[in-house]
Amino acid sequence: MSCSFGSNRSSKLTVKQEMYASLIADGKSPDQAYDMAGYKPGPIKKTSLKNLQGSARISEKIRQLIDNKRHKPVADRDDREKFWTAIMNDASYPAGVRLEASKLLGKAQGDFTISKKIEHSVGNPVVKMPNSSPAEWEQYWEKNNE
Repeated sequence: MSCSFGSNRSSKLTVKQEMYASLIADGKSPDQAYDMAGYKPGPIKKTSLKNLQGSARISEKIRQLIDNKRHKPVADRDDREKFWTAIMNDASYPAGVRLEASKLLGKAQGDFTISKKIEHSVGNPVVKMPNSSPAEWEQYWEKNNE
Protein backbone atom coordinates (compact mmCIF):
# COMPACT_ATOMS: atom_id res chain seq x y z
CA MET A 1 0.00 0.00 0.00
CA SER A 2 1.51 3.22 -1.10
CA CYS A 3 0.74 6.54 0.51
CA SER A 4 1.38 9.83 -1.23
CA PHE A 5 1.41 12.78 1.11
CA GLY A 6 0.56 16.14 -0.35
CA SER A 7 -0.97 14.86 -3.58
CA ASN A 8 -4.50 15.13 -2.24
CA ARG A 9 -4.18 18.68 -1.01
CA SER A 10 -7.50 20.37 -0.61
CA SER A 11 -8.22 23.11 -3.12
CA LYS A 12 -10.00 25.10 -0.41
CA LEU A 13 -8.27 28.11 1.02
CA THR A 14 -8.02 28.80 4.73
CA VAL A 15 -10.05 31.63 6.22
CA LYS A 16 -6.95 33.83 6.38
CA GLN A 17 -6.06 33.03 2.76
CA GLU A 18 -9.63 33.87 1.66
CA MET A 19 -9.43 37.17 3.56
CA TYR A 20 -6.01 37.94 2.07
CA ALA A 21 -7.31 37.29 -1.47
CA SER A 22 -10.41 39.41 -0.85
CA LEU A 23 -8.35 42.33 0.47
CA ILE A 24 -5.96 42.17 -2.49
CA ALA A 25 -8.95 42.11 -4.88
CA ASP A 26 -10.28 45.20 -3.07
CA GLY A 27 -7.05 47.05 -3.84
CA LYS A 28 -5.05 46.64 -0.63
CA SER A 29 -1.30 46.24 -0.88
CA PRO A 30 0.06 42.74 -0.15
CA ASP A 31 1.57 44.04 3.09
CA GLN A 32 -1.73 45.62 4.23
CA ALA A 33 -3.71 42.53 3.22
CA TYR A 34 -1.29 40.29 5.12
CA ASP A 35 -1.74 42.28 8.33
CA MET A 36 -5.52 42.77 7.94
CA ALA A 37 -6.09 39.07 7.23
CA GLY A 38 -4.75 38.27 10.68
CA TYR A 39 -1.31 36.93 9.90
CA LYS A 40 1.18 37.58 12.67
CA PRO A 41 4.00 40.05 12.09
CA GLY A 42 7.49 38.94 12.86
CA PRO A 43 10.61 37.45 11.35
CA ILE A 44 8.72 35.01 9.10
CA LYS A 45 6.43 37.67 7.61
CA LYS A 46 8.57 38.23 4.52
CA THR A 47 8.72 34.49 3.71
CA SER A 48 5.06 33.96 4.51
CA LEU A 49 4.02 36.93 2.36
CA LYS A 50 6.17 35.62 -0.50
CA ASN A 51 4.46 32.22 -0.22
CA LEU A 52 1.01 33.84 -0.29
CA GLN A 53 1.91 35.88 -3.38
CA GLY A 54 3.36 32.82 -5.13
CA SER A 55 0.41 30.53 -4.42
CA ALA A 56 -1.45 29.55 -7.59
CA ARG A 57 -4.62 28.84 -5.60
CA ILE A 58 -4.59 32.31 -4.01
CA SER A 59 -3.77 33.98 -7.34
CA GLU A 60 -6.72 32.18 -8.94
CA LYS A 61 -9.02 33.27 -6.11
CA ILE A 62 -7.90 36.90 -6.49
CA ARG A 63 -8.53 36.71 -10.26
CA GLN A 64 -12.03 35.26 -9.66
CA LEU A 65 -12.88 37.98 -7.15
CA ILE A 66 -11.72 40.73 -9.48
CA ASP A 67 -13.66 39.20 -12.41
CA ASN A 68 -16.81 38.96 -10.27
CA LYS A 69 -16.52 42.64 -9.38
CA ARG A 70 -16.15 43.58 -13.04
CA HIS A 71 -19.09 41.48 -14.19
CA LYS A 72 -21.60 41.83 -11.42
CA PRO A 73 -25.17 41.57 -12.72
CA VAL A 74 -26.56 44.59 -10.86
CA ALA A 75 -24.89 47.92 -10.24
CA ASP A 76 -24.77 48.97 -6.61
CA ARG A 77 -24.97 52.51 -5.25
CA ASP A 78 -21.24 53.11 -5.60
CA ASP A 79 -21.30 51.95 -9.24
CA ARG A 80 -24.16 54.32 -10.08
CA GLU A 81 -22.50 57.24 -8.34
CA LYS A 82 -19.25 56.63 -10.24
CA PHE A 83 -21.19 56.40 -13.51
CA TRP A 84 -23.11 59.64 -12.91
CA THR A 85 -19.95 61.42 -11.79
CA ALA A 86 -18.07 60.31 -14.92
CA ILE A 87 -20.87 61.62 -17.15
CA MET A 88 -21.19 64.85 -15.18
CA ASN A 89 -17.45 65.54 -15.56
CA ASP A 90 -17.18 64.51 -19.22
CA ALA A 91 -17.31 67.65 -21.39
CA SER A 92 -18.10 65.57 -24.49
CA TYR A 93 -21.70 65.15 -23.27
CA PRO A 94 -24.24 67.93 -23.86
CA ALA A 95 -24.88 70.25 -20.93
CA GLY A 96 -28.41 68.83 -20.42
CA VAL A 97 -27.10 65.28 -20.06
CA ARG A 98 -24.39 66.41 -17.64
CA LEU A 99 -26.92 68.39 -15.63
CA GLU A 100 -29.25 65.37 -15.44
CA ALA A 101 -26.35 63.20 -14.22
CA SER A 102 -25.59 65.83 -11.60
CA LYS A 103 -29.23 65.88 -10.52
CA LEU A 104 -29.41 62.07 -10.25
CA LEU A 105 -26.19 62.03 -8.25
CA GLY A 106 -27.54 64.70 -5.91
CA LYS A 107 -30.81 62.82 -5.42
CA ALA A 108 -28.95 59.59 -4.69
CA GLN A 109 -26.90 61.38 -2.05
CA GLY A 110 -29.91 63.07 -0.47
CA ASP A 111 -29.00 66.62 -1.42
CA PHE A 112 -32.57 67.59 -2.28
CA THR A 113 -34.44 66.17 0.67
CA ILE A 114 -36.74 68.50 2.52
CA SER A 115 -36.96 67.84 6.17
CA LYS A 116 -39.84 69.17 8.18
CA LYS A 117 -40.21 68.89 11.87
CA ILE A 118 -43.68 67.75 12.75
CA GLU A 119 -44.73 68.16 16.31
CA HIS A 120 -47.67 66.18 17.41
CA SER A 121 -48.85 65.68 20.90
CA VAL A 122 -51.26 62.97 21.81
CA GLY A 123 -52.46 62.50 25.32
CA ASN A 124 -53.51 59.13 26.48
CA PRO A 125 -55.67 57.82 23.64
CA VAL A 126 -58.94 56.31 24.70
CA VAL A 127 -60.39 53.44 22.78
CA LYS A 128 -63.95 52.58 23.64
CA MET A 129 -64.68 48.97 23.00
CA PRO A 130 -68.26 47.93 23.49
CA ASN A 131 -69.05 44.74 25.31
CA SER A 132 -70.75 43.09 22.42
CA SER A 133 -70.71 40.33 19.88
CA PRO A 134 -68.46 40.50 16.81
CA ALA A 135 -71.41 41.53 14.63
CA GLU A 136 -72.32 44.38 17.00
CA TRP A 137 -68.67 45.43 17.15
CA GLU A 138 -68.53 45.53 13.34
CA GLN A 139 -71.62 47.76 13.22
CA TYR A 140 -70.15 50.03 15.89
CA TRP A 141 -66.85 50.30 13.96
CA GLU A 142 -68.52 51.11 10.65
CA LYS A 143 -70.75 53.73 12.29
CA ASN A 144 -67.89 55.53 14.11
CA ASN A 145 -65.11 55.23 11.51
CA GLU A 146 -66.65 56.26 8.21
